[in-house]
Amino acid sequence: MLLDALSQSIGTRVCTQLIGYDDLTKATPLTFTSGYDPHILTLYEEHYADKNPFAARFAECRVGDVITTQQLCPPETLRKTQFYADLLLPLEDIVAGGGAMLALDGDRMFLIGGNMRSKDRDKYEEDWLQLCGHLAPVIRQSLEINRTISGLTFEKWAAEQHRLGSGTAIFVVDTAMQIHYACAEAQKLLASGSFLGSGWDRRLQFRTPEDQGQFAAFVKLQSMGEFNVFRNWQSKDGNGGSWLCRSVGLQLADLDSSPFGAFMNKSVSAVLLAVRPEIGIETFQAHIEKKLGLSPAEAATVLKLADGRTPAEIAAERRISVFTVRNQIKSALSKTGVRRQVDLVRSIEQLRLQGR
Repeated sequence: MLLDALSQSIGTRVCTQLIGYDDLTKATPLTFTSGYDPHILTLYEEHYADKNPFAARFAECRVGDVITTQQLCPPETLRKTQFYADLLLPLEDIVAGGGAMLALDGDRMFLIGGNMRSKDRDKYEEDWLQLCGHLAPVIRQSLEINRTISGLTFEKWAAEQHRLGSGTAIFVVDTAMQIHYACAEAQKLLASGSFLGSGWDRRLQFRTPEDQGQFAAFVKLQSMGEFNVFRNWQSKDGNGGSWLCRSVGLQLADLDSSPFGAFMNKSVSAVLLAVRPEIGIETFQAHIEKKLGLSPAEAATVLKLADGRTPAEIAAERRISVFTVRNQIKSALSKTGVRRQVDLVRSIEQLRLQGR
């Protein structure tokens, strides 16, 4: 999505790519592209992946450097290669452009770049290189966060720590609302655009102002506080479907040991957003009444408790006294055989995530 937007961002077509490898996350090799002829890409993968004349000088670059194609391989040298004849010349002589080095150390390398027609060099190359320079810090941070997440087998960690369940769309969003991680289900949800989406800058955008405002307020709260916060809410999409949304604050340095030293410190805050289709509230309430042996009133109260409501908020929403709410919670604890509200909520969430 980002590469597609970049390929059309400066007034002429740029064939864009994110290339690299990471031995830690086993992303070896990793290549995302936009704007190239599929036949040319197949030819590259089959015959030229290890014969790229630009790659010969990657090791001389420093992280953050913006490099032109001419610096990587002089035109007079490039045009003598079969790589040029078979790949670049058929795509209208795309020998101009360049990119930015995102990561380069003993076990990984990532570069974002783009190639444009030689006749566009004078007019557009400088704009492209400036854009790469501006984007590099943001993408570099995304790579760092994604690497840490991948190293934790993040989806397994999220499911275990926050009871998110399988089939959930999982995002990690920073305090500027930019998406740094999206699992396969999350990517599908973004692509459909039915409930939420993102622009070329990868900023999360809910389809309704109400959901966007609620999530933005949560992200702001997380960015200001010293403690991780959480919030559950339910929403509807444009097709009438119901969704369960859970926001959980993260201090990335708390996740696990990190290979990035000072980068992963206590100031790095983010938000885990989990989204999954929700069954009808009436159906689910009837299920927990039967499964846990609760009365309709008790089930209605513990459902709201599981959604993060306080007893006072539950009382106001249900138009009953807070004493009644507390008695219903106490009764539900007794009937389910648990001592703490958190264990009662866990029971509700487990049933919810089983899709029943």
